[in-house]
Amino acid sequence: MRPQKPFPPGTTERMERLLKSTGSLEEYRRLQSIYFRSKYGFGAGQIAEMVGLHLQTIRNLHSAYLRSGEAALQCQGAGGRRQALLSLEEEEALLAEFEVDGQLGAVLEVHRVQQAYEERVGEAVAKSTVYRLLHRYGWRKLAPRAHHPQGNEERLKRFKKTSVGW
Repeated sequence: MRPQKPFPPGTTERMERLLKSTGSLEEYRRLQSIYFRSKYGFGAGQIAEMVGLHLQTIRNLHSAYLRSGEAALQCQGAGGRRQALLSLEEEEALLAEFEVDGQLGAVLEVHRVQQAYEERVGEAVAKSTVYRLLHRYGWRKLAPRAHHPQGNEERLKRFKKTSVGW
């Protein structure tokens, strides 16, 4: 087993201050893993048992701390647009092309939006991707109430009153 690389000087004192100021359990455990090694010289296996993290997680934290310092200890959120094909600005620009037609009362065909989206991205996308895009920006389906072209208003009114004579 090869010897551990020492942490930079002052790590123990810095970890003590950070442990007092942190508010998240996950971040507290990460700080403890560095603190226990820097102050007491515990191995990764002992620290994993004490802190409640997996052994490989402890090793990864130590390695990341040696490589990039305190930035490695900050917890990263799980959110984000990791699989987005277009940025938010590009999506807004795409929809701006169709917004004028919508304000004039024209019917927006999703197929046209999908074609424009595919041209920008350079690959085929599912129709559900386009519907999610429209939903994300508050676009909704508005359609006139359906009526029969040969409908008779007088007969309809009479039927509503008497339920006879249709």
